[in-house]
Amino acid sequence: MPDATFSTPATRELVHNQLLSVKKEKAVALERLNKKLLLAIREQQATTLELSNAKLRTERILESITEAFYTVDREWRFTYVNREAENLLRRPRGDLLGKVLWKEFKEAIGTIFDREYHRALAENTTVKFETFYAPLEGWFEVHAYPSEEGLAVYFNDISERKQSEHARQEAGARIHQQASLLDKATDAIIVHGIDHRIQFWNEGAERLYGWTSEEVSGKSIEMLYEDILAFKEATSLLLNSGEWRGEIAQRRKDGGILFVEAHWTLVRNEEGQPQSVFAINTDITQRKSAENKIQYLAFYDSLTGLPNRQLLLDRLRQALAARARNHRTGALLFIDLDNFKLLNDTFGHDSGDLLLRQLAPRLISCVREGDTVARLGGDEFVIILVTDFSEDYDAAVAQVKVICERIHCTFNQPFSLGAHKHHTTASIGVAVFNDQSHTTDELLKQADLAMYQAKASGRNAMCFFDPDMQAAMNARAALESDLHKSWERNEFVLHYQPQVDDCGITGAEALIRWQHPRRGLLPPHEFIPQTEETRLILPLGAWVLETACTQLAIWSERPEAAGLNLAVNISPRQFCQPDFVEQVVSTLDRTGADPQRLKLELTESILVHNMDDTIEKMAALKAKGVGFALDDFGVGYSSLYYLKRLPMDWVKIDQSFVRDVLTDNNDATIVRAILLLAKSMGLAVIAEGVETVAQKDFLATHGCTAYQGYLFSPPLPLDQFEEFVVKEKNAQY
Repeated sequence: MPDATFSTPATRELVHNQLLSVKKEKAVALERLNKKLLLAIREQQATTLELSNAKLRTERILESITEAFYTVDREWRFTYVNREAENLLRRPRGDLLGKVLWKEFKEAIGTIFDREYHRALAENTTVKFETFYAPLEGWFEVHAYPSEEGLAVYFNDISERKQSEHARQEAGARIHQQASLLDKATDAIIVHGIDHRIQFWNEGAERLYGWTSEEVSGKSIEMLYEDILAFKEATSLLLNSGEWRGEIAQRRKDGGILFVEAHWTLVRNEEGQPQSVFAINTDITQRKSAENKIQYLAFYDSLTGLPNRQLLLDRLRQALAARARNHRTGALLFIDLDNFKLLNDTFGHDSGDLLLRQLAPRLISCVREGDTVARLGGDEFVIILVTDFSEDYDAAVAQVKVICERIHCTFNQPFSLGAHKHHTTASIGVAVFNDQSHTTDELLKQADLAMYQAKASGRNAMCFFDPDMQAAMNARAALESDLHKSWERNEFVLHYQPQVDDCGITGAEALIRWQHPRRGLLPPHEFIPQTEETRLILPLGAWVLETACTQLAIWSERPEAAGLNLAVNISPRQFCQPDFVEQVVSTLDRTGADPQRLKLELTESILVHNMDDTIEKMAALKAKGVGFALDDFGVGYSSLYYLKRLPMDWVKIDQSFVRDVLTDNNDATIVRAILLLAKSMGLAVIAEGVETVAQKDFLATHGCTAYQGYLFSPPLPLDQFEEFVVKEKNAQY
């Protein structure tokens, strides 16, 4: 039976409404729950998207970084590899992901990779190391970071950096080695900046200057110079050309002055701007002292301190040139003491020398500052008067006479020769000049001739050269005329003077002679100066060279003469011809002479004309085997200056020094100095004019081993010379 409770309509409606209310509440609650669920789902989706985006951003970052990066799990499987890691490992990531590190890179087992990676995980610590990995042929810097998932590894290829470090180390080692070598150098080696501040100072500089490297570091290089102007001039040339060579005076720590031969090089930076100066300074103080001493002995008389003949001639040439420019009058005085030989014979040479020393300042007191008083030799003095003469010739001559009278007056005072007083007089010859119409030799001859005329007139007199004395000059003109005819008539011949050493004859010097039809056989000093002036020396010199080379070729086929050298004198005019080298080479080729046997003798007058051209010609001929000797060494004005630059083989000691080497201390000193200087420069020496055994012994004692002179033989005609050679060769056996 139905429940009575729900039987009435009202009840049923009430129940129905209650049920509807419950359903509505459930629906509302369900809707709220659905909304919350939907919101949670959306939040989860957003979180998932954010995580995905973060992962994507992380991967992008890892892909974009310049460092190589990969990760492995705790089973050593690759879980991530970025693009740079692919490049450095030379493996695509697809081949590596999920693979075991130690199986893919078996060579790493047992290496620092193996040890450090395992230590990082075992000790949960970051590791960092650098190593060379041979399979990949490179150096790597590695950083490994442990985590719960495994190991994250960053690594870079540092091969270039390592190579640079290695290069720097090698460069440093080289620099250290070079610095060590620089310290061992005997020369002073210095580096200073453009600001002159010293940057490097080797041990050679410490020895040379006396300052240690620490004492000079950062100081100005100008501390070495008393003459700052000379240093600045050299520096200016260095900055303009990039290099400077020369001789310069410097000072030591103790204040002493030294001379160095400097070679400075400008060092530039990468932009080409001057950065520093590399200087090598060689101490030449002793050499300069020796050169100065030799130069003094060569140009000044050691007894009186006056200029000697060589310096006199140089000043006379200057005086002639000056007179030619200003057309003023000058005079040359030739003074010879009267009866000087009697003084020497009576009281000895010491007394004579004492008188000459006292006379020198007296003569100087008679002339003005611009004039020159020189000792020509013995008791002969020469004075060059050039100062402030009248433009009128007769007035100038009168002024010269006043000076000559003043000189005569200075002889009125006696000379104190030890315990006694000595009176003497002098004869004076005068040659007046006001242009360059006369040579120095002509003027000297004129003054000499006038002096002999003064002696002939009774001594203690003066005499001017005049036209009545022109006979000698006329004879000279006749000689020049005869010279041209003699060339056409083939009147010239060669004589040969032997050259010897301790083992016997080594060769000869070819000496020209003139077979004059009236005057007989003339030596070269009587005609060679005229051939120079008339240019006849050019064909004559070529003939001498041709004849000498032809004779060398003939001797080469004869056993007794095959080893002989032959020296040929070359005149300045001949050497200065543009085609001189070609002439010599052509002559050698044409005659078949051995260049090794030909020696060309040059005088210093050749050397002073265009040094570069001279060196070039000599070098070209030396390359063919021709040798060179400097003739009359020690008498020239500039041979010492040029000798060190020239490719010379021999020097010849002039016979003027050899002649009096046993009686004149000045000559003996010069000879010893020449031998010492030649030895230090690696040059052979031959002494000419050796006439006595005593002279030869003196030369040998001081290091000379080659000789030429009348002690061995005079110059000989060809047939007599060849007989001499055969005789000498036979004597050796």
